[in-house]
Amino acid sequence: MKIFFLTLIALALTACSKPHDKYIGYWQLEDTKYPRVLEIYKEGKETYIVNENILSETDWFGNKKSGTVLEKKEKELGVNNGLAVITFNLSDDGKILRISDQRYTKISEDDAKQMITNKKNCESLRLKYREEAKAFNIFARDAQKVEQDKIKDNYRELQKEIPNCSFGI
Repeated sequence: MKIFFLTLIALALTACSKPHDKYIGYWQLEDTKYPRVLEIYKEGKETYIVNENILSETDWFGNKKSGTVLEKKEKELGVNNGLAVITFNLSDDGKILRISDQRYTKISEDDAKQMITNKKNCESLRLKYREEAKAFNIFARDAQKVEQDKIKDNYRELQKEIPNCSFGI
């Protein structure tokens, strides 16, 4: 009897879930030099929003980003670019998301938060290096040049400690 009720509850929950809910979560772009994480979330009961890159707080013009409302098509989501709806294609197992020629892999919320932390730590290190590098003499020689090279080497090592951290030294 218990098995019957548990099965009935599982079926009821499955029937109530929306087909678009399987898109919700964090998606990391594959095959890219610079990390990019897309977030799809639900706002209210029927609205799905995409943040194209949670690792960036501003858009190309320096404005604070806001999410883009997604359009629902049968069991798929897509984004309207003004000419057509670009469909998000989700694999059967729900682990791969394809948008046009880009491929994303689903990651956990913890992984996404860690990537945000790494980006902030990298930016902080970059600013610290830039501030210290202002005092560098571009015509330095001998002992002064050796000292500047030691500082650069130190920052290169610190940079390696933060995943996906890369800035010109």
